[in-house]
Amino acid sequence: MQTKFTILFVVLAALIIAATQAFYIVDQRQQAILLFLGRPDGNENDPSSFIKKPGIHFKIPFIHTVRYFDRRILSVDPPSAQVVIASASMNINNDGSVRNSDDESETDQSENADDDGTLQNVSGEPIIVDTFARYNIIDPLQFLKTLRTIDQANSRLENILNDATRTVLGKTSLKELLSSERTTVMNNIMMRVNRKTQADQLGIKIVDVRIVRADLTSDLRTSTVRRMISELQERATETRAKGEERSLEIRSTANKERDVLLAEARRDAEIIRGEGDKTAIQTYAKAFNQDKEFYSFYRSTEAYKNALANPETTLVINPNSEFFDYFGSVD
Repeated sequence: MQTKFTILFVVLAALIIAATQAFYIVDQRQQAILLFLGRPDGNENDPSSFIKKPGIHFKIPFIHTVRYFDRRILSVDPPSAQVVIASASMNINNDGSVRNSDDESETDQSENADDDGTLQNVSGEPIIVDTFARYNIIDPLQFLKTLRTIDQANSRLENILNDATRTVLGKTSLKELLSSERTTVMNNIMMRVNRKTQADQLGIKIVDVRIVRADLTSDLRTSTVRRMISELQERATETRAKGEERSLEIRSTANKERDVLLAEARRDAEIIRGEGDKTAIQTYAKAFNQDKEFYSFYRSTEAYKNALANPETTLVINPNSEFFDYFGSVD
C-alpha cells in the first residue's frame, strides 16, 4: 500500500513539474523566441510567428526553450577615441565627391578630376571624441542569428559607431563640430550606422547618436592656445594702430578747428578794435572841435599823469618845450 502512495506521489510531482514547465510568461518589457531543440520554433513563411509577445504562452517541457530579449532602448558607450577631422569645411558634390567650400573657383576648374568621388590631399587635426548610441532590437530572430547576446551586440556596434564617426568627422571641420551644425553631423553618423546594421542584418535599429565630448589633444591644445594668443596679439596691435590713426585724425581735426576759431577770433577782434579806434577818433575830433583849448589842456594832463605816474621816472627835457605849456613859462 505504501508503495502505491509513493508511486502516486511521484506521478503527481512529475505532473506538477511538467505543468509548471509547460507555461512561460513574457514580460511587457521583453520579447521572446521559442526554440525547439535549439532551433526557432515557428512558421518559416511568417517571421513574426517566431516572436512571442507579452503574455502567457505554452511550450513542451524539456524540449522547448525560451530566449528573452529586451524591448527597451539599450545603450552602447564606446571608449573615447582620437579622430582626425577635416582642416576645412567639406561639401559633397552631386556625384558624391568631396568639395572644399573655401575654394569654390578651384573646385569648378577641377570638377572633372574629382568625378571618382575620392578624398585627396586633405590634412586634418586629431581630436578626442566621446560618443554614445541608443538602439533597440527590432528583429529578435535576426539578432539571435547574428549577434546572439547583448555583449556581442555592443561590441559589434562599438566598431560600427567608431568607423562611422571617423568617416563623418573626417569630412567635418572643428568649426562645424562646435557650431549648430553638430546636430547634422550626429544625424549623419546615425544614418551611416543604421545603413551598416541593415546591410549586415543585425536585427537592431539605432535611435540616437550623441557626441558627448570633442576635445583637442594636449599637444594640439597647446598649439591652439599659442595660435589664439598670437591672433589676439595681432588683433590688439591692429586695434591699437587703428586707435592711434583715429587719434591723429581727431587731433588734427581739433587743431584745424582751433586754428580756424583763433583766426576768426583775431579777425573779429581786429574789426572790433578798428571800429573802437574809429569811434574814439571821432569822439576826440568832436571834442577838439567844440573847445580846442580845453581839449589841449585835457590831453596834456593825461600825458602828465601817464608820464609821471612812476616816481622813479626821470625826464630829461627842455623846460620851455610844448610839453610844459600848462605849467607856465620858465625864464
